[in-house]
Order: sequence, then structure tokens, then C-alpha cells
Amino acid sequence: MSQQLSLREAIPSDADNLLVFLKKASEQSSFISYEDLNTITKTDEEVSLDEIYQSEFDELILAIFDEQIIGYCRLENIDNSKAEFGVVVERDFWNNGIASYLLEDALDWAQHSQLNEVVLEVYENNSAAIHVYQKYGFELELKNKKTLKMKKMV
Repeated sequence: MSQQLSLREAIPSDADNLLVFLKKASEQSSFISYEDLNTITKTDEEVSLDEIYQSEFDELILAIFDEQIIGYCRLENIDNSKAEFGVVVERDFWNNGIASYLLEDALDWAQHSQLNEVVLEVYENNSAAIHVYQKYGFELELKNKKTLKMKKMV
């Protein structure tokens, strides 16, 4: 076992492992909600991952440690110039810089794409995430009842 962190683009054959990771992560944090995970099949996820992999405007990056998915980030297109960003890291790996690595990789991908803007929404009481986003140049765009909308031009 290598016990080394690697980042890579998700591919359709990651479907099973990604669903396992998402279910586990949704149980670990009140900041993550995946109510509909139980209705997603492996085939559904494979099709979704293939569409993301083929897209010029979407990206899904996995953080792999000891051959297990421990984090991921997603850029999901809103239109041909704007994408929504999301990141999830398994609780056992929080505070190890993994979200920063994923964010850096996603922003690098975005800068080499046709995107001009990356947006995200974060719970206002998630100070650790807000700190990371601000560190990478995201600025407050809008404050809602429980969340902040932030953006970054790329």
C-alpha cells in the first residue's frame, strides 16, 4: 500500500467507489446533504461520470489515498462561462490541506477552460471552508439566510 495522496480526474469506472464515499461523507457532516443517494444506481453514476469526463465545462477531481476515495471536487457548468464549485473531504482527513489541493487543481482546470467565473455556496457557520475559499480569492457575492454565495473570476 502506497499511502500517498493523488489527485485525478474521475472516470466512469469510479462509480461504485464514489457512491460509497458520498454516502459515508454525507453521514459525517451536517454541511453535506445527499438525500437522493439511495436512488442512484451504479449505472446512473457511470453515465454521469462519463458525461462529466467528456464535457468541456464540467470537471470532477478525486483525492485518492491508499487506493480509496477520500475527497472530491466538482465544477458543474451553469452556462458556458460559469461553473458552480463544490468540495467534500472525508472527516478523517480534514485539516490536512486536501480541500486546498482539490481547489487548486479545480481552479487550474478552470483557468485552462472556457470558464470565466467559479461560484459556490457555503453555510455561513462553516468558517473553515470560508477561510479556504477566501485564501484562494473567492469573494462574497450574496448573503442568504444560512449561506453565503461566493465567486471568483478565472
